Formats: sequence, structure tokens, C-alpha cells
Amino acid sequence: MLKNYLKIAFRNLWRNKAYSLINIVGFALGMACVILIMLWVKDELSFDEFNTNKDNLYKVVCDWSRWEWVGFDGTPGPLGEKALEEIPEIENMFRVASVNREVFKYDDKTFYENGGVIIDPSIFEILSLPIIQGNIQTAFNGPDNMVISESLAKKYFGETSPLGKTVLVDGKMKTVNAVFKDIPHNSQIKFDYMYSFKYLAENSNWGKGWSAFNFVTYIQVYNDADLNSIGEKLVEIGKKYKSQQVVLGVTFRFEPYSEVYLHEKGFTRSFERVGDSTYVYIFSIVAFFVLLIACINFMNLSTAQSMNRSLEVGLRKTIGAKKSQLMKQFLVESVLMAFMAHIIAMIMVEMFLPTFNRIADKNISTDYLDVSFLITITCAVLITGLLAGLYPAAYLSNFKPIQVLRKSLTIGPKSISFRKVLVVFQFTLSITLIISTAILSKQLQYVSNKKLGFDKENVLYIPMEENIPAKYEIVKSELLKDPSILDVTAQRYNFINISYRGAGFKWEDMNPNRERSLDLIYSGVDCNYFESLNLPIVEGRAFSCENSSDRENSIVLNEAAIKEMNLDSPVGKWFDFGDDKHVTIIGIAKDVHIRTLRQEIEPRVFYITDFEDAGEGIILIKIIGGKISEAMAHIQNVWENVNEITPFEFNFLDEAYNNLYKTEIRTNKIFNYFTLLAIIISTLGLFGLASFSAERRTKEVGVRKVMGASTNQILYLLIKDFSKWVLIANIIAWPAAYFLGVKLLENYAYKTEITIDLFIISGLLAFLIAVFTISYKSFKAAVSNPINALRYE
Repeated sequence: MLKNYLKIAFRNLWRNKAYSLINIVGFALGMACVILIMLWVKDELSFDEFNTNKDNLYKVVCDWSRWEWVGFDGTPGPLGEKALEEIPEIENMFRVASVNREVFKYDDKTFYENGGVIIDPSIFEILSLPIIQGNIQTAFNGPDNMVISESLAKKYFGETSPLGKTVLVDGKMKTVNAVFKDIPHNSQIKFDYMYSFKYLAENSNWGKGWSAFNFVTYIQVYNDADLNSIGEKLVEIGKKYKSQQVVLGVTFRFEPYSEVYLHEKGFTRSFERVGDSTYVYIFSIVAFFVLLIACINFMNLSTAQSMNRSLEVGLRKTIGAKKSQLMKQFLVESVLMAFMAHIIAMIMVEMFLPTFNRIADKNISTDYLDVSFLITITCAVLITGLLAGLYPAAYLSNFKPIQVLRKSLTIGPKSISFRKVLVVFQFTLSITLIISTAILSKQLQYVSNKKLGFDKENVLYIPMEENIPAKYEIVKSELLKDPSILDVTAQRYNFINISYRGAGFKWEDMNPNRERSLDLIYSGVDCNYFESLNLPIVEGRAFSCENSSDRENSIVLNEAAIKEMNLDSPVGKWFDFGDDKHVTIIGIAKDVHIRTLRQEIEPRVFYITDFEDAGEGIILIKIIGGKISEAMAHIQNVWENVNEITPFEFNFLDEAYNNLYKTEIRTNKIFNYFTLLAIIISTLGLFGLASFSAERRTKEVGVRKVMGASTNQILYLLIKDFSKWVLIANIIAWPAAYFLGVKLLENYAYKTEITIDLFIISGLLAFLIAVFTISYKSFKAAVSNPINALRYE
């Protein structure tokens, strides 16, 4: 019987080639979209699954209400070691700290490397990260030893063993003593090379103090350990060793390692990869609805062809076929089409997966030998095929043979209404996606065009690498010799993605009963910083290069700092950095968006700094518009005259700010593609309903034409019926889209407005798409010969 069902199914598909092609392609588009989204979701949920100890591993975070710390992941350097020694519930631990970008040189190969960390070798005992060459236990027997990844080893040493080889790192010789296997792409901790805490001889005091919360600590606990008790013991250890912050109220708690990737909301370290659970939920819902749209299409397109198959059903029932047998026949056809659609969908996935990976910044692949993957796909084909075909099977198998054979078959109003509800639902989802995508695009346009408050156009910056910090004044003077360069200034840190802060300050007229400590971001700059970037001073004055006292005795605060200090008439008052040395507030800088618009503008203190040891600093160079190439040649020449090893590098300031929103740009692109697919699939569904409507009203159209109705009048008659369904879809979609838009903008402190024009334009777009889709079938019916419709009356 199954063989017979399949034979009939293939014959029916071949007989209605155009209908079958539209149906299968629509189904395939929906499946391809769902497969891509679910591969992305699966990859997001798979982070750190390879780590066997992930369920007993925790990240130590701090809370401190006084400074509004909530989940801050910085901890004192010695905390992990003492916790391992003194708390029996802790099985193991490792600490991590970022290393600033360094220049590697081996033979004739010289590159910048960003993936360095200082880390405890115990990480290889806790995480499932294998050592493939060398011995991690003896890898740090000397002060200048390092361990590198497999990829880094191949990059510099090719196929030869790197063990014992020396690499020049920022001008210092380092010996490679071990190689670890590349860390999987779905690991939240990523690094390419490592140093040990124990043997950082050149930084012997760095990280040793109990009041320096500069390290991220992870602990591995024994099964059934009481985390609350461990947190309390960590606080007692901090008090025991007189950590200033712990004594004043810092408490410790733990975040499960397996949850950090998708739920981390705080400051992200350079060695960390973080995702967003919100996007996982949103894209999962999108995948479900896209698949639902594809299933609805199948229902509509199948029932639109019902009149063509009514005679077949009538004859089968007349010769004894039961309703259950007919339903099986139609369900087999549905599953067969789902299978064919799946084959096309997988071809589409393989074609677009490289592009998708590039857009999503992923390394996703399909594994057809994975049993779970095959079972999932098989179940998906069967379930979607059965669900999509269930209603058409029940509908078609319910025809009464006497009505069919007498050609008196009529379509009930309930059936018509159900299909219209399905199309309304389809367009509701499509309009919601259109509006959400428009809101996200508007936000990206907002952050790209937002006036930051200072001049970032035609400004590029170069890092203070190798000899530049010690020779900054010479480099600045040489750069200014080129007439295409307007000005040169510098800042101690790259403020775009690095911030150093302090607290515990005092100032003149400070409220003696103040409870909350002032937390300020340090901004060490050159004396001409404000003039070079056109950063406004709203009160007082900026630094003066001619006034030598400004270097030692003056600061500028921003408006956010003055507001936090609750200070009236601040200019001229003294300020104490904490060492009882008073400096004078000489000016108030306007609040500007030095960092991302996701964050509110934070209190900041500007001071003139010495750049001799500013390895994280940058030189900002303002260029005359249209003179970029001339200026670049001069800048590179100055760089190469100063630096013998470090490769020349530059970045434009405006591009650097745009790169802060790479995640949003990727998300917007994914939304754009999936929204386009949802629209295409929805139009196919609407095409099905238009086909059904045109067939159902063939005789009505014939009568109207005989009675003198024009083609335009009939076309209007057929189209206007669908307009109200698109209007209803808009009414339902707008509140849902508004809610989704609000959720998408929650991560921004500064956001665009969700205005009514987005909803109106999206609604009109959906309406035009609907009219265009309906017009083809409607026009075909309107210009048809009425004789063909009435000849059997």
C-alpha cells in the first residue's frame, strides 16, 4: 500500500509541476532558515560542554553596595592560592589576567599578538585542554618561559618543534617550553600563549597585593559543597589578610562556569568570549515561527488545489476508499514533499553556511555522521510533514462523492475563514520581523551618527609601541613637520576599550556624611588633548602647554563627576587623589561619549601624564581632509625611524567607534536575512490563498463580466477582500513588534526613539507585497473569458 501511495504521490507532483515547485521551494526556504538558526543556537548552547569539570567549576565575583559593585569579577591576586590552602571544600583553582598586546619576532616573522594571558598552569588540570608537546609541570622553571598554542607554533616554527626555541617578545627573549592544543572555538576562555604568575620576575610585585582586584579567579569545588559557606570563608580570608575592600564590605559569591557565557553582563575581559541569552531566545522563537509560516504555506497551497483533486477523491470514495486511507495518502504526499524540501534545504544550508559563519562570526559545520544530528533532522522532516499535511488531508478526504460527481461541491465559510486566519497570522509575524529589523537598523544608524561630543573625523591613532613612549615628544615634533597634519596629541590608555579607575577621593566642600565613595575613571592625556579633539570645556579652562604647573597641580573633571560629587562652583577648589597631595580643579569638561553608547557617561578625571611607560597609550593625529595618503606616508616614515622591530599600525578613530557595535551589526544582518526569507515564504502563502479565492469565485467573475463589469472593477473586487486581512495583521503585529523592539534596545543607555513612522512604513511595505502577490492571480481571473466559467451552467 505504501508503494502505491508513493507512486500516486509522485504522479500528482509531476502533474502539478508549478504548484509542487512553489510548495517545495517555500518549504525548503523555511527549513533552511530553521536549520541555520538552530545550528547557531546549538553552537551558543554548546559553549564549554567539552569541559568535564564544568559542573563543579565557578567564577568568583564580588558585590559591594558602597561602590555599586554587582557581580564584579575582579579579585585579589593571592585570594585563589590562600582559598585552596585554607578551604577544604575547594579542590583546585586557577587565576587569569590579561596581557597587553605584544610584538612577536622570530627570524623574519614579526606580528602583533593579542591572545596573551598570565594564568596558573592548573587550568590544564581543571579544563579539558591537552598539552601536546612538553610538560606543563616543568614548563615554567625559568623566569622567561612561555607556553603557546598549536596554531601559534605553526605560525612561527612551521612543522619543526618549537620546544626550547626563543622568541623576541616586546624586545625580551622568551623560551617556548610547551605547546597546548588549540582551544575549541566554543570555549568562553580563549588565549594563544601564556605566562605563569610564579615566574613573572620583571613584574615581581604585580598582583601580589590584597587590595588589587585585577585578577579573575575560578574555583573547582568537591561535589555537594556549600557555596554560601565557601563565600563566607573567602570573606574571612580577605579580612584575615587585611584586604582594604573586604574590610570595608566586599563580599564574594559564585557564578556557575557553564552559565557565564550566556549570562555575563559585566565588564568583558580580553580572554573572555560572551554571548547573550536574549538573542538565543529571540532567534529560537524566530526559527519556530518561520517553520510555522512554512507549514501554513503548505496548508494554504494544498487546499488551494483542492478543486483540482476533488474528482480524484470522489472517485476513490465511490469505489470503496475509506477516509483513513485517503488521509494516509495525503499525509504520505506531505511527508514526501517535506523530505524533498529538506534535501533542497540542506543544499541551501551548505551553500550559505560560509556566508552565515562570516556574518555571525562562527565556525559552524554540519556533521552528517553525527547520529543525533541525523535523528533530529529525520524527526523534523516527519513532524513538519505530518503537521503541515494534517489539515489538508482531513479537508480533502472529507469531500462527499455525490457532490463531487455532480459538480455541486461548495467550500464552507469555516474553511475559508480558517485559511484567512492562517494568512493573517503569517503576515503578523512578517510585519513584526520587519518592524523589529527596522528598529534595530535605526538604533545602529543612531549610534553610528550620534554626535559623541568631540571631533573624531579625520583623526587616526597609532599605538605607543617599542620606543615611541620614551620618545613621544620627539615623535610628536616630527609628525607636526608635515603640513597635512593639523595637530598631534596623546592619551595614556586607549579609552575606547580600556579603563582604569580608582576610588576613595576627597575634595574641598565634600559632604562629611557622604556614604558612597566617589569612583572615577583615570584619563591621562597630553596638555593639548581638549583643543586637538575639540572636546568642550563648559566651565573654567583646559590644560595649557605653556603653564608648567598644570602638569603637576591641575585636573579637569567631567560633568558626570561634578554631579556625583554634588559640588557647587568646583573650579578653583582642591582635590585629593588619596595621597594627601592636593591638586586644583581648573576646568569642567562637557560630558561626551568616550566609550560605547551602551553605557551611561561615567565620572572621569583628566590629568596631564608622562608617557615614558605608557605601553597602552595611543597617539591621536588630526589630518586635513583629502590629505590622508600624504599624511600616512609621513606617519609611517616617522614610525619606522623610531621603531626597528614593531610593524607599523594605525586605526581611524571613527572606524574604531563603529567596531564597538560589531555584535549589533551581525545581529542586524541576520535579522535582515531571516526577515527577507519570512516575507518570501509569507507571499507564497498569500499566493496560495489568492489562488484558492480566484478558483472559488470563477463563476462569480464570469457572471459579473457578462453583466458588464470591467477588468479594473473585478480586479478591485478580488484585491480589496485581502486588504482588510493585511490591516488586521498590522493591528496585531504592532504591539508585538513594539514589545520586541523595547527588548532589543534594553542593552543601551542611549537609544533611538521607537516612532510611529517605522510601523506605518512597515505596514505599507507589507500591504504592497500583499497587493503585488495577489495581483497576479486576480488579474488572471479578471481577464479570463467568461464563457469558460459559465459553459457548464
